[in-house]
Amino acid sequence: MKKLTRWLEYSSLPLALKWSVVIACFVSLVMGLLGWFLINQQTATYLQQNDILGGVVVDQLAFAAGEPLLAGDDLSLLVLVSQQEKNALIIGMQVFDLNGVLKASAGIAPIGDILALVKHDDSKRQLPWHTPYVNAVSFFSTIKFKDVTTGYAVVSIDQGPLKQQLNALTGALITTTMSLILIGVLLSFPLSHRLCRPIYQLVRVGEAIDSGDTRTPITIGRKDEIGRVLDAFQRMAEGMEKKREVEQAFSRFLSPTIAHQVLNRPEGSELGGITKEGSVLFCDVVGFTELSEYLSPQEVGGLLNQYFNYFSIAADSCNGTVDKFIGDCIMILFGVPEADGSHGLHAVTCGVLIQEIAIRINHQREKQGLPLVQFKIGINSGQMLAGNLGSVERMQYTVVGDTVNLTARICDICTPGQILVTKATLAQPGIGSLVKTIPQNTVKVKGRRQSVTTYLIDSESFIAESRLQESLDKILPMEAVS
Repeated sequence: MKKLTRWLEYSSLPLALKWSVVIACFVSLVMGLLGWFLINQQTATYLQQNDILGGVVVDQLAFAAGEPLLAGDDLSLLVLVSQQEKNALIIGMQVFDLNGVLKASAGIAPIGDILALVKHDDSKRQLPWHTPYVNAVSFFSTIKFKDVTTGYAVVSIDQGPLKQQLNALTGALITTTMSLILIGVLLSFPLSHRLCRPIYQLVRVGEAIDSGDTRTPITIGRKDEIGRVLDAFQRMAEGMEKKREVEQAFSRFLSPTIAHQVLNRPEGSELGGITKEGSVLFCDVVGFTELSEYLSPQEVGGLLNQYFNYFSIAADSCNGTVDKFIGDCIMILFGVPEADGSHGLHAVTCGVLIQEIAIRINHQREKQGLPLVQFKIGINSGQMLAGNLGSVERMQYTVVGDTVNLTARICDICTPGQILVTKATLAQPGIGSLVKTIPQNTVKVKGRRQSVTTYLIDSESFIAESRLQESLDKILPMEAVS
């Protein structure tokens, strides 16, 4: 039973089936025990009635045969024993004297020397015996007359009718028991399914929540423990839906990676940072001040949104994280916050994608008679401090350090359509075999004592050597700008 219980507990069978098995086993056990008890009780009752009947009849025969036996009146004894024909259960009566001589007999006599058994143990009152044709029990009693023992009386009772009645009753009890067990088993299945109905609802709600569907309706009409669990699931689903909405809102102001970190990591909303190795890309609009002079604020915002939307897609496709939009400038991180062993190559790939996307958008805008926009891109690699900076009340996830500052200065010295990188970026894995560069003059950048050598990325050769054209067509197909 313990093994069966453990197997049911840890098996993958449906809960309703497990409960059905348990209920069916319980009903079968109870009804089996009840049937066994009733059958035993009925058997004991029949045997007791049989003993009472035999004892009463043999005692009456012994009482009536006392005087005739002492007087030697064999005719009276014969009349007495012939009375056995009046009862179908009595199949034989005999009267013996003290010496064991048969004085009167009617019907069937018992098999064996019953008088020897009586003389050996007079405490016994009955002797079962049977033949191929009859199954009987003989009862005997001492015949006395005025306290004088004169002989012995024997009465044989047929067990057949009693056995038949007992077997019929036993069969009826067994049939009733099995019927009740069957009814209990059949009722256990719908009962189990009804009991498991709220559990099935919990399972459906749990699976829906696990798959991200937190809007599955939960019907709460119960006031018991299951009702309280359903109510808790409802509140949990509502809380997860609110969290999902907050995360979606966060993802619009922060990159999805940073938003996930803030929402799911305890340290995601604490001040401080850690030093990380990565690459930074600055992309700036050329002549934004002059452009803004001739456009309304709404037109400027629409123009920037058109370009930056595609630039964000390009960043995502290159494992980059948009750190912030600074007016007309976009700052993209690679290797931060998630580590990336190819952050330098991904940054260069993203820069080429951005310039090619800008060319396609300009081609489209030119057909529409809209002003064109050019961009300059600076890329640098190295160590930087990444984390939450600001105050306890207001903070921002970003990166700071000389690597970031130098990237901004390199972007400033670019000419329209260029992508300038530093020697630190060219030293990153994978760039040397794919990227062709043109060394630029050593320049003095603002805020640094040492001069910096920059390198111009040959975008055409990079596109030819890589599968960048496929990524470009996925982001902004030529058909869309033709």
